Amino acid sequence: MSEIQKFFWSYPKLEEFLEKNPSEKNTVKEIFEEINGSFNEKLVKGTSYFFDKTIRKLYDQVNFQVPFDFDIDELQKKHHIILVPNHQSHADYVAITYLFYKTFKKPLFVAGGINLNVFLFGKILRNAGAFFIRRSFSKDATYRTSFEAYIYSLLKTDKVLEFFFEGGRSRTGKLLPPRYGLFQMLLETHSLTDKKKSLLFVPVSIAHEYVPEEKAHAKELGGGKKKKENATQVLKIYKLFNKRLGSVHATLGKGIEVKEISNLRADTQRLAFACFKAVGRNMPITPTSLLSLILLDAPTGVTNWESIEEKARQIINYSKRFSIPLTPSLSEGFEISKNNILEALNILISNKKVEVLKNEHLGDIFYSVKKKERIHLLYFKNMILHHFIIPTIMNTAIYHLKQNKFKSIDILSEYMIDKRSELLFEFYLPSNMEMLNDALKVISFSTGKDVDQLSDILKLSSEELDQVASKIRVFSSGLAYINECYYIAARALEHLKNKEFDLETYQTIFKEIFQIELQHGRMVQFEESFSIPVIKSALDFYKYKGCVVGIEGNFNVIDVEKVFELKKQFAEDLNINLIMNLTSATEV
Repeated sequence: MSEIQKFFWSYPKLEEFLEKNPSEKNTVKEIFEEINGSFNEKLVKGTSYFFDKTIRKLYDQVNFQVPFDFDIDELQKKHHIILVPNHQSHADYVAITYLFYKTFKKPLFVAGGINLNVFLFGKILRNAGAFFIRRSFSKDATYRTSFEAYIYSLLKTDKVLEFFFEGGRSRTGKLLPPRYGLFQMLLETHSLTDKKKSLLFVPVSIAHEYVPEEKAHAKELGGGKKKKENATQVLKIYKLFNKRLGSVHATLGKGIEVKEISNLRADTQRLAFACFKAVGRNMPITPTSLLSLILLDAPTGVTNWESIEEKARQIINYSKRFSIPLTPSLSEGFEISKNNILEALNILISNKKVEVLKNEHLGDIFYSVKKKERIHLLYFKNMILHHFIIPTIMNTAIYHLKQNKFKSIDILSEYMIDKRSELLFEFYLPSNMEMLNDALKVISFSTGKDVDQLSDILKLSSEELDQVASKIRVFSSGLAYINECYYIAARALEHLKNKEFDLETYQTIFKEIFQIELQHGRMVQFEESFSIPVIKSALDFYKYKGCVVGIEGNFNVIDVEKVFELKKQFAEDLNINLIMNLTSATEV
């Protein structure tokens, strides 16, 4: 019997369960075999050697950033270490295990969905430290107790664990809200160990320059059904060698220590969101995500290199000022950075996301995102958009300040807080106070003077407001696709105001209005405004605002006037962005 098996069967809650349910022992054995992973060092060494020889054919670079004081041997003497990365691609399993082993020469035991236990691929993962978990088992006491016992055995044998806190891959590029299950299990099982060591949750921010599954992700965003992983899909991996994947970046954050728990539910939620926020803070700006933010700024995606270079310079300077992480390729002097940005642009061209437009007579060269590829680039824009929420919100606030709309601090504060509420279902946001404080910092940065209080904002001159507008204009269209989506959602709800409807009907009406607006309307310009996750979150927003009620999958509009009012607000914001951008173009 292995050491893991010994501790598995000695888990106090499992012993108690089997005393009451002795007939379940064989089922528990089968569950252990289904879950159990191992670490075949010979296999991992061989795989690492293979990757060393072939990885350059796929990736330009594989960057692994570790805090300067991260000594894993010393940390393991005091803590049980658990890595908690975000999840963008199936390549994450391989990338992090490879990087961890190459750096620390230690095994990593990774929780993976049972859907990954497919022919060949599942066996390789299992022997590289993966252990498999069912998607749902809250009502299966035998499985739940057995899985807890397995987690207990990993802690007791001092294994370094890893699980993807989002519970699945992000299809949008945004971080998904954390799932509490494994956080809670770790806290519970740790309380039954000798507790000589505390738990140390280490956030890992992983960012791909190119996601191998991006076609499937884009299809799902457009309403296509999610396909289950199978052997055929895995064997298609050879097609990756026809792509240029750029670089992959993984960053270890500062560990979050847990010694004791006082309230399991509350402590679990605090821990999960602390890890979530840490991963978001450490998500780096990559050349591809930077380009995506810039290229998607215009509905046509058409721009020249000079404009790309200038906007990139502004975003990088802003990021450095506010300690937003940049990849090594962007953190050096701008002369080096712009070469790496140009290389990323060439990769987008090579992968047929961007096309080159040449004016034969004038000799000008322009770059345009292909219409059907905008949703693909949106993934990378979404990876970093949360870093720039404050300047995107402030863009409309500055316009209203110039129009003397805010007569008091209270009105200004209420406006900013209201704009924040519009994003509640899109991002995990700073608190109201944090947001207002960050707004003051942005204004200080833009004007070069200390602006310490909200009342100081109302005293800014027209010239100073122009300075702020100029600094943040590069982010002005960042949220436009969300505003457009919420605007169309309001129109769909107005159409559905007199009848009960389900989600499918809502999405069908939304799509019809979107297609008409995009082709003939005035408000909608961005192809990526049609995104199923945002369409769903827009409905959640209108429920949150008290416009809609839903019971058992059926919905009713109960406040049409409020829907109309919110529609006007989103339309106004879209018009302001257009005015601000036209003003910028005129100034140039």
